[in-house]
Amino acid sequence: MSSTESSHVLRTLRTLEALAVRPHGATELAEQLEAHPRTIRRLLAKLTEEGYAEPTRTRGEYTATLKLVALAGHIIERTDIVRVAFPFVARLRNETGEASHFSMPGEDGVLHLVQETGESVVMVKPRLGEQVPYHCTASGKALLAYLPERLERVLSGGPLERHTEHTLVDPADLLLDLTRVRERGYATDDLEQSLDLRCVASPVFDHTGGVVGCVGVSAPALRVGHDRVSGIAAHVVETAATLSRTLGFDARRRPATLSSLP
Repeated sequence: MSSTESSHVLRTLRTLEALAVRPHGATELAEQLEAHPRTIRRLLAKLTEEGYAEPTRTRGEYTATLKLVALAGHIIERTDIVRVAFPFVARLRNETGEASHFSMPGEDGVLHLVQETGESVVMVKPRLGEQVPYHCTASGKALLAYLPERLERVLSGGPLERHTEHTLVDPADLLLDLTRVRERGYATDDLEQSLDLRCVASPVFDHTGGVVGCVGVSAPALRVGHDRVSGIAAHVVETAATLSRTLGFDARRRPATLSSLP
């Protein structure tokens, strides 16, 4: 493949990534990709023709279509760990009566790859494939506690974003909370991402001893008060431990820690 062809492929991928996040116009994309607007317009026209993009109601802007979601769904269905995790997530939902999920670390956030909604009329439904922040979610902290390199990236990426008055934005506070995660085996989101939501998550390890994901429960804070957290956490930790053993994890092996970080 020539350098010109490689550049075109890369530009196409970067365009799809941008459109998947939010609508963009040709001029804005051209500036981001350092390309001529005419080149981007031709690219957008081709993506629209192939069904990967479509015009929005805002004149001149385009957005990605659900065709990308369909492709992602095929990949998720082929992923062994997702197939293995599904019955564990379903069982956790049945035991707690609350929305349950299995998540994996992504580049810029945590990805929810399996989710089962709760039994109550008022329920939380994480969007499949949704990416949520690391520092203010139970799933994110359950993963960060055993992913030193990812934690370092989160802490070096600028000030931690405050989502609510309860969000941990001081790195020292976050590190202390991650220490508690490792001590008790689970992480909590106590109104840290949303004032309406309380969550619990526990890490999942594979045969190498490394963390590969986490299982968690999300519920409306009005229904799940602090008095219910420990009971739900017991189910979450047990589910994560059983799934880890299924993936070949030997509990006698010591998972990676954050001892190398300040």
